[in-house]
Amino acid sequence: MMYAYIDGDDIGLKIENSFMNNDEMTLSRINNSVKDIVDEITLRLSGDDYEVIFGGADGIICKKERIDTEILIKLIRGISKEITFSIGIGRSLRDSYIALRYAKSNGKDIAANYIEERFSLIK
Repeated sequence: MMYAYIDGDDIGLKIENSFMNNDEMTLSRINNSVKDIVDEITLRLSGDDYEVIFGGADGIICKKERIDTEILIKLIRGISKEITFSIGIGRSLRDSYIALRYAKSNGKDIAANYIEERFSLIK
């Protein structure tokens, strides 16, 4: 079994900016946009035989027997143009989390695999 952790890039910073600018409208728009995109990604993943374990806030955690990282990142990029997502893939929840942290440490809109204690990136 393989796990994927998909997480929005810089969503927290966008929310922070809304607070700092006392901008209720932008905060609401960000919330609605993120919810809509996460819902759409979740729907598409379910249709592609992923089992979605968690879908909320700005992240999705799912699993499948075999995950093709390049296909998954293309799927995510095809759904969301305004928000980018980074992806971590591993053979356990922990490994997918480690892969996500590695992806985010290398930039935005990147997928990382962490398989057999080795990293690989898909940009």
